[in-house]
Amino acid sequence: MKKNILFLAVALFGITFCSSSFAKDLKIGYVDVYKVFNEYDKTKESEGVLDKKKKEVETKLIEKKDSIEKIQNKLETLNEEQQKVEEAKLMEQAKEYRDLERTAVVDIRKERDDKMKEILEDINEVTKEYSETNDFDLVVNENTLLYSGDSIINITDQILKICNNNYKK
Repeated sequence: MKKNILFLAVALFGITFCSSSFAKDLKIGYVDVYKVFNEYDKTKESEGVLDKKKKEVETKLIEKKDSIEKIQNKLETLNEEQQKVEEAKLMEQAKEYRDLERTAVVDIRKERDDKMKEILEDINEVTKEYSETNDFDLVVNENTLLYSGDSIINITDQILKICNNNYKK
């Protein structure tokens, strides 16, 4: 029994010692994905396109709203029969306004989500290629680090540079 306990103690010590000695040889890097995402030229361009679409929709919505307000202001001056006709127009305009607003919000959100996914895939692909080319054993997102020693390498700027160069091509 004592031999088994002694053997286990020696084995545990050996495993602990070996694993810590292997850990010293690992090449570990980290990337601030948030920074790369925000400073990536593709992100900036996508945000510009989405902002333009959003402004176009807002302009259309303002026009619809103005049209609805004109009909509402006109209602008070009309006789009963004309009011019914204008109220029908008003209901139709209000429905078009709501539909346009709902559709625009959903479409823009979907396009933004698709672009974000595409951009993150670009960043992940560049990070993977960079880590393989430069013999990294492990690359993590900066947000997952609790502690960073001197042996862990920040490769954020390199990843951002490669992403922007690839996008320009």
